[in-house]
Amino acid sequence: MRSQLKVPHRAGFSLIEVLIAVLVLAIGMLGLGAVFPAIIAEQRDSFAVIEGENAAASAESLLRNPEMVDFRLLDESFGKSSFANNEQYLYDWVVPQFGEEFYNWTTPVPGYYRDFSTFNSVDFQGSESGIWSFNANRAPGDANTYPRLTELPVHARLYPQPNSGKQPKFVWDVALRREPTGDRIQAAIFVRRVDARIRVPRGATLSEVLRGVDPNSGGGFDEDFFRLPVALNTDNEARPAADDGSDSRVYANIQMLEVEVYPEHLDWLAFVPGQFIDTSIDLASSIGQRLVDNTGVVRRVIGTAQPDPASPIPSDRRVVIVDPPFEYANAGGSQTDSVRPDQNTTVSNGLANERAKRASWVRQVIFTPREPVAVRVVTLEGDS
Repeated sequence: MRSQLKVPHRAGFSLIEVLIAVLVLAIGMLGLGAVFPAIIAEQRDSFAVIEGENAAASAESLLRNPEMVDFRLLDESFGKSSFANNEQYLYDWVVPQFGEEFYNWTTPVPGYYRDFSTFNSVDFQGSESGIWSFNANRAPGDANTYPRLTELPVHARLYPQPNSGKQPKFVWDVALRREPTGDRIQAAIFVRRVDARIRVPRGATLSEVLRGVDPNSGGGFDEDFFRLPVALNTDNEARPAADDGSDSRVYANIQMLEVEVYPEHLDWLAFVPGQFIDTSIDLASSIGQRLVDNTGVVRRVIGTAQPDPASPIPSDRRVVIVDPPFEYANAGGSQTDSVRPDQNTTVSNGLANERAKRASWVRQVIFTPREPVAVRVVTLEGDS
C-alpha cells in the first residue's frame, strides 16, 4: 500500500489582518509625514535667525562707520528734554515720529511715518526740536549740509543689498538714545523680514520695487512703483499689512510705549493706556515679541497676566510676562514718571542721583509692529 504523506497545515493572513496592518502602517506614515513640515519650518526659522543676525551685524558695521553715518553731526540737544544746554538728558529711546516735537506721555502716539509720498530716509541730523526722524519737515532733494553722512535711505537698510546679486530678505531700523555712563550714542537695531506678500510687477524685481525704480521708465524714482518693505494699514487701526500702493499704507516703524514695573512682580510689565495706542499695545503684547526698555535690555514677551484686584497695579493696565525679569532697581510702579524731568528741569546738585534713577527705572519700551528676527543694542564709540 502506498503511504500518504501529510503536508503540514500553514495558516495564512486573513483579509482583515492585512487591512489592519495596512491601516497601522498608514497611520504611522501620516504621523511621520506630519513631522516633516514642522522640521522644515524649524529649519526655515533657524536660517532666518542666522541671516537676521548677519543683517544686524551689517547694520552695526554701517552705523559704526563715520564715512557712512557720522553721529558727530548730531545736535548737542539730542536726547535732552529741550534745547537749553543746562537741561538734563532723558536717556530715553528716540523713535521716528510723524510730528516734529519731542514726545511726551500726555500724547503717547507710538510714532510711525504717515506721509507716503515723501518717504525717503532716516534723518540723523534731527529736526528743529533736536530729535531725529524721517524727513517729516524736508522733502527729498531739499538742501541738507551733510546728506550723505546724516541720512539712511530705505534701500540702504535692506539686506542683502539691492544689486548684490540676491534679492532683499530683511530690512532694519534703528532707534537712538544717550546712554547714561558717558552720554554716548546708543543704537537699538531691529531686523525684520521683508513682507513676502508684496506683489512684484512682471519684468521687475523685488529690489526695484523696494527702491521705487521702474525698469521701464528710465530708472528714476517712481512713487507709484515704490513699495514699503514693511507696512501698516491705517484703515485698519494701523495693523501690519502688505503695501499695495494705496495711501492707507505707512511704514511700519519702531514704536514706543510708556510702561511701569512693580516690585511685587519683577517678571511683569504693565502698559500705560492712552489715546490711539490700544492697537500698539496689542502688537507689543504678542507672545514672542521683543521689547527694548530704557535701560537698553532686550526682553521677550512669554505670556500675559491678570493683576489681582488687591494688587498695586492699576486695573486699567495691560500686563505681560517678560524674560529676563527686571531687577528691583527697575521697579518704580506708578511713581516711575516722577523721576522724569519735565521741560523746566535744570541741572541741580542732585544730578548724579537723579541721573542714576532715570537710568535704572524702567518706564519706556520700544518695539516693531512685526516681531523682529534679530535685535541688537550697541553703544557707539566716542562722544557725540
